[in-house]
Amino acid sequence: MKTIVAVTAQNRKTIFEHAGKCRNFLIYTIDDNIIINKNLLELSEEETLHNFFHQENNSNVTSSLFDIDILLTRGIGEGAIQKLAMQNVVCYKIEETDPDTAINKLINGTLEALAPVSHDKSGCNCNCGGKHHHH
Repeated sequence: MKTIVAVTAQNRKTIFEHAGKCRNFLIYTIDDNIIINKNLLELSEEETLHNFFHQENNSNVTSSLFDIDILLTRGIGEGAIQKLAMQNVVCYKIEETDPDTAINKLINGTLEALAPVSHDKSGCNCNCGGKHHHH
């Protein structure tokens, strides 16, 4: 069974610490514990998870990130994790910084995930501390 994993990689080299603001994702396709494909997905600023989750009416809007099975990132809030879960995307907040290492640990069952911590100051639960919000 194929599994599609997205890794936040804003600089295209290391795992990024703010999933909502990330515009570059490494997309890994894994089949039978083997990486069969690795691509770069580039989103516009309007397509970021942060913008999507803060739209007034996003019930009929989709994101190409909702086609994935797993999201790996170094930073994401509980609210975003719950919203991704509603789109059948499992999210892991991890400390690993190298995307390939994280994927290999995921395949081998040794990737350690952290519980998300929300520093909600704006009522959005996106772990951004209320910065750059336009409600």
